[in-house]
Amino acid sequence: MSTPPASGVEQAVARIADETGAVAGAGVLVAADLVLTCAHVITRGRGEQPETVLVDFPFLRTGPSRAGVHFLAPAQPDSDLGPGDLAVLRLETALPDVRPVEFAAAAPPGLQVSAYGFPHGYSDGRWASGRTVGSLPHGAVQLEATDSAGFTAGYSGAPVWSPELGAVLGILFATDRPNGRAGYMSPAPALAAMWPEFDAVIRSARERATEVPEDRRRRPGEFAPGGRERTQWVSDAPADHDVLKRAALANVLARQLRHARTESPDASFLVHIDGSWGTGKSTLLKLLARDLRSDSIVAFFDTWRHVRIEPPWWALLTTVRKAVVQHRPRWRRPFFLVRELLARVRRDGAPQVLSGLLLVGTALLAAFLFRAGVITVRSVEPTFKTVTTLVGAAGALWTAGILVSRYAMWGSARRARTFEQSHTDPMNDVAEHIAWLVRHAGRPIVVFVEDLDRCNADYVVNFLDSVQTLVRDVPEHWRRPLRRTPDFHAPSFVVAMDGAWLRCAYENAYETFTSAVAEPGRPIGYLFLDKLFQLSVPMPKLGGASRDLYFGQLLGVSVAKPPPATADQVRAALTTSNDEIEVLETLAKADPRVREIVASQAVERILDAGVQDVSHHALAKFSRLLHSNPRAMKRFVNTYTVLRAVRVLEGSLVPTDALALWTLLRIRWPELADYLESHPEAVDRITEGSGVRDLPESLQELAASRDLHEVLCGVPGVTLTADVVRACSGAGDDLAPLRT
Repeated sequence: MSTPPASGVEQAVARIADETGAVAGAGVLVAADLVLTCAHVITRGRGEQPETVLVDFPFLRTGPSRAGVHFLAPAQPDSDLGPGDLAVLRLETALPDVRPVEFAAAAPPGLQVSAYGFPHGYSDGRWASGRTVGSLPHGAVQLEATDSAGFTAGYSGAPVWSPELGAVLGILFATDRPNGRAGYMSPAPALAAMWPEFDAVIRSARERATEVPEDRRRRPGEFAPGGRERTQWVSDAPADHDVLKRAALANVLARQLRHARTESPDASFLVHIDGSWGTGKSTLLKLLARDLRSDSIVAFFDTWRHVRIEPPWWALLTTVRKAVVQHRPRWRRPFFLVRELLARVRRDGAPQVLSGLLLVGTALLAAFLFRAGVITVRSVEPTFKTVTTLVGAAGALWTAGILVSRYAMWGSARRARTFEQSHTDPMNDVAEHIAWLVRHAGRPIVVFVEDLDRCNADYVVNFLDSVQTLVRDVPEHWRRPLRRTPDFHAPSFVVAMDGAWLRCAYENAYETFTSAVAEPGRPIGYLFLDKLFQLSVPMPKLGGASRDLYFGQLLGVSVAKPPPATADQVRAALTTSNDEIEVLETLAKADPRVREIVASQAVERILDAGVQDVSHHALAKFSRLLHSNPRAMKRFVNTYTVLRAVRVLEGSLVPTDALALWTLLRIRWPELADYLESHPEAVDRITEGSGVRDLPESLQELAASRDLHEVLCGVPGVTLTADVVRACSGAGDDLAPLRT
């Protein structure tokens, strides 16, 4: 079972079973003795309702309690996602000390949501994530699943929780089978229309909750009476749910990967997620994987687990191969493995096959000569038997040895090392086989690399060199499409690691060449980063509003939130924004707490194709400062798009021209940009030409150069000051006081 989000809905999640104990669905506690669920969960497709059902609360560990049907509104047989399908259960044993959930008055499109249900194989329950799409004519709201779980059977009656609003939007009542990519929810207004007592019960439950003594109120993570403790421990494991708006950033990265795949299917796209330990890189990868699994094969490669296994390419090849094989149905996997073996035999087993054919040809010729009477049995029988026995035994042993040594290289790292030593061109064979796997995968492959910043410098360099030579630069003749096979899509890589660790690894490995190839503001470590990765993504920092909300959730302390209607007004304004500047202006007028709520929708609006086309015109003025380098221009546009999304998610509203100039500086002189992030006041001294001697020695020559001053002063009306640098690098909001 996945780790639940720090929300407050867990204590209200109910598990509903029939008298035999078979789980039928989910529900939500709305009062001390009332549970909402779907009518079909109670009737189970039969026309009659049972007298009682069993209800328990997994997160409270209460044990089953009997409940009778208080209200029932079955779905209309001729209705397509229309009104109905609601049941209200009354518990025989009330829970007076449980805080009731709050219902949102509306469910606007674009909200990130989660639901806890009981699908087949998960009797203890499982979280599923998604987003609201929009309302339907009969009042239902359509949801779109954003993870691999989907809203499958078993989620009926589950409360749909919005972390942004801190409230339940409604209950799930239908899904698109079999994969559950779309779900359908009855929102609060629809529930009130079906059950006349809804508003009065919700209001009464809230009033009674305020009368319960504080020390008796259960909060998320507390156990029921008889449990072991009341304090909720905070796990350091990667989160399964988005509590820091990482899903919006994952959406940005997924768009970039799909765009790169469409634009250049023959070229691998490598993304670097840059962040120190504990900044949430693993959580971002999990959210990105959920987004990509709908059309890609995702392979996770944990380098920390393989750091002691040599050679590095073996673990990488095994990971890719395992992901490709597991993507197929179980009954097809043996056939794929046989096909894979035959492909290797065809590719580099020609001498062995030719030798076998010669042996068979010799045997056939001998048989023909015997049949024609040219050779008699009596004259050659003793010699023929001896030679046949020796040749057959030698051929069998030789063939078996070749198959074991050359085609069973996947069995262990030891065999891989033997393969390296015995093969005339082992790396070409490995590269071609990886290309074969990619070509026959059936879907594009994305490899996620984690924990590389725990490994020593030699392993970091060797592993990334393996990616570069074996996967990225695959043989050209393996890229041609075949009939009955999909077009070739080169695999993509997402490497999550501390950029400083990566740079130091290459600087140590190539220390001899430092003076020969390093440039002012771009030491050899940065040069390798530019060569390896097409895009570097900084992890978002926690600004004031985000920090307060996140820490409040960890402590179980409620944080004051603006009225939902205020956020709805801002969302409506974002929807009508025509370009990035209008989006930023809308956010600037909003309360910081509202900004925190609508940040994901703002990013989605900025990434809208029409809005991006208009916004990119504002970047044209910076093209002459890129020295007409096509690769640098692509990198500039991609980096700007990602930085804009990251800054908006942080709550930092940097003007377009200022962020574009900062992006340009980061691309051309990344060492200087990193230094200014830590010492933003130095930019004033550089611009004025004073205090250059106070800079690190490696930056002094660059600070006095004409090229740098041409960039800093090359666009009229755009100036990088210390405050602008703080905002562009994500540090501006960190200096703001805590909001109350």
